[in-house]
Amino acid sequence: MCQRFEPKIIVIACNWCTYAGADLAGSLRYSYPSNVCIVRVPCSGRVEPEFVFHAFFSGADGVLIGGCHPGDCHYRYGNYYAHRRYNLLQRFLEVLGIEKERVRLEWISGAEGLKFAQVATEFTEKIRSLGPIKIERNHLIDWKELSRVVAAVGSAGKVFWNEAKCMTEVVLSFLDFVQKNSCAQCIPCRIGTKRIQEVLSGILSGSINGEAERLLHLLAEDIGYSSKCDLGRLAGKAVKYALNCCYEDILAHKEGICKENIPGHPGWDKVVSL
Repeated sequence: MCQRFEPKIIVIACNWCTYAGADLAGSLRYSYPSNVCIVRVPCSGRVEPEFVFHAFFSGADGVLIGGCHPGDCHYRYGNYYAHRRYNLLQRFLEVLGIEKERVRLEWISGAEGLKFAQVATEFTEKIRSLGPIKIERNHLIDWKELSRVVAAVGSAGKVFWNEAKCMTEVVLSFLDFVQKNSCAQCIPCRIGTKRIQEVLSGILSGSINGEAERLLHLLAEDIGYSSKCDLGRLAGKAVKYALNCCYEDILAHKEGICKENIPGHPGWDKVVSL
């Protein structure tokens, strides 16, 4: 008889809310699958994309991230940044051959022991239906470097999008942030990111021909390694991964269409401005 597949589930839980909710679930004897392993972190805002990738490459079949409800974060905005990173992370999961359903973000308070048990059970069943994880290793992608890019782009400034966007629009927004916040001590960062903005915007509008795409690759590669500050280097790498992993977003824009594959985060402007 074939044994039923039992997925390995990692729960990365905020210390102040979701972890307390899990503890309450145990105290009140609310049952949830025994193959759920809980990792406590100070805040959901400290969940780096690298943690999620590392969990998958180490054998996890699903990762559940739990944080405080919007407005209840112990560190005010940690869950806001967690939400932004999560949306970006999902865009790149499929590039690495990982179904995006294998990662889930939930807000669970310390008083919601029953909700924790229900979400953990439901998520485990979902992953069980997907079967064992099968990762298609892309040796052209440095997943640790990609994790840092996702973390940086998802943490840059306070931006609020009610509508979904594509990776091209997100990268342009990040380049604008770099222009306004970099140390401006080196030419690659100060001039290079501005030039990338111009070239990328020109490609999207159709005012610059295809030869400019080669220039964009060269600029991104050069800035990614020659900028003095890490912010400048990450800007170059963000463009590199947008070109290498999300090129269909650029093609869609050339045809006047935005793929809108990165969800917006409506309502956060009211929470973060409190």
